[in-house]
Amino acid sequence: MPQLRGCPFPDDLLYEPDSHLWFAAVGDARYRVGVTRLGIALSGEILLFTPKPVGARLDAGRGFGLLEAGKTVFPVKTPFAARLVDANPALDPSARAINLHPFESWLVELEATAPLPAGVLLPWSAAAPQIERIMERYAFRDLADFATPLFHEDNRDF
Repeated sequence: MPQLRGCPFPDDLLYEPDSHLWFAAVGDARYRVGVTRLGIALSGEILLFTPKPVGARLDAGRGFGLLEAGKTVFPVKTPFAARLVDANPALDPSARAINLHPFESWLVELEATAPLPAGVLLPWSAAAPQIERIMERYAFRDLADFATPLFHEDNRDF
């Protein structure tokens, strides 16, 4: 699995570098969406995820839910027009599992409602240079130096 400055980036996923999201194709125009390890490190420990209702129709750039990390709450936005078809029930009432297992702990499934614009979701090889520029912007040298300690670092289920 490719790594960049200590952060894993599975090469079977697609990425939207600016939002720190990964996308896994699960069917024709359907994607599971999660947060990259880099996104978790930059935001701090993720505590809660509140999705919009299943069935919600979203324009590109609109939020499909809210993430709470420490004292910060921020929207998680879709980079393409979509319908929210599922939300991960394992992240309710706590989303802390995402901190330990970011590539197994998906947030939602989105179904594109229009063809995806070129370059919206990138394979690892195309996303890597953009992700490295983001790391430079945040002075992110290595995951071990940047990650905050988790409240629940044991491997128990949440």
